[in-house]
Amino acid sequence: MKMTRRQFGITAVGGALAGILAGAYPAPAYAQRKVFKMKYGSPYPLTHPAGSRLVEVCDLIRKETDGIVDIQAFPNNQLGGESDMNSQLRSGALEFMTTSGAVLQTVVPTSGINAVPFVFKNYDHVWSSMDGALGEYVRDAVAKFGIYNFNKATIDNGFRNITSSIKPINSVEDLKGMKIRVPVTPLWADAFKSMGASAATLNLPELYSALQTKIVDGQENPLVQINAFRLYEVQKYCSMTGHVWDGGLTVANARKWEQIPKELQEVITKNFEAIAIKQRADVIKMNSDLVGEMGAKGLVFNNPTNKESFREALVKSGFYTVWKGKYGPEAWGALEKAVGANLG
Repeated sequence: MKMTRRQFGITAVGGALAGILAGAYPAPAYAQRKVFKMKYGSPYPLTHPAGSRLVEVCDLIRKETDGIVDIQAFPNNQLGGESDMNSQLRSGALEFMTTSGAVLQTVVPTSGINAVPFVFKNYDHVWSSMDGALGEYVRDAVAKFGIYNFNKATIDNGFRNITSSIKPINSVEDLKGMKIRVPVTPLWADAFKSMGASAATLNLPELYSALQTKIVDGQENPLVQINAFRLYEVQKYCSMTGHVWDGGLTVANARKWEQIPKELQEVITKNFEAIAIKQRADVIKMNSDLVGEMGAKGLVFNNPTNKESFREALVKSGFYTVWKGKYGPEAWGALEKAVGANLG
């Protein structure tokens, strides 16, 4: 009889007793399976709810499966930048990761369709889309590239805002010539170039140093990310542009995922979805607190006086028309249906 984690001290002499005990205290069906040791990489540090909740969910899954599913959490870019982890995921060197669809679209061209600037009005708008038809579209798109996307486990990073060391941003005119860091994604680089800025693409681990040494004047990120990476130490102004909603797709290497027994897949999926709901609530709470907290540390906040000018510049430059062509009518149609607007 095969030993399990729940059975110990039982010898061949006590075989009959073991049978009685097994009948009285049935172990989970997966208790006699091999241990699945896997890795989960994330760009978010432990000071970000996406980092702390990642560690928590891995512990929950390990406990619920009695250690049969042993997912090791690697937050804070421990396994490399987000682009590096995307490569590791596709090769199978990494089983799970959290990634922005906008960054992933260097591999999956339509995965960042939700990251088009100025399309979501509020969080209700975001989650009805991402937990609904738009999320399903992205899931189907990434599947063609050997990536499994947990559709209702998308985490929240927040609406992105612009910080600067030189001046507050009140209208699109204030972006003219500004050296601004954006993630390694053509979509956002093109958006800021279309608004007159000089956009530099850098992975997150390089950002603090680039701001500190004035390689770039500013950057754009959600409040939780600005706080988590202590960017208020090297930036003076934060302009609440809310130009893009940014979240993290929870994804897996599809081949490795298919090798996990179904009952274990169900445990993993259930926990990933439940922790995503908690993480989203964390971000909402933090957003309401961080303006005061970072303001007390010297970051000066402002609400742009001409917010509409940013979107007008994108329309005038042909940004939406160009990206509609790049994404194609199917992806663009899915976006317009989700946001209920003709984006041009």
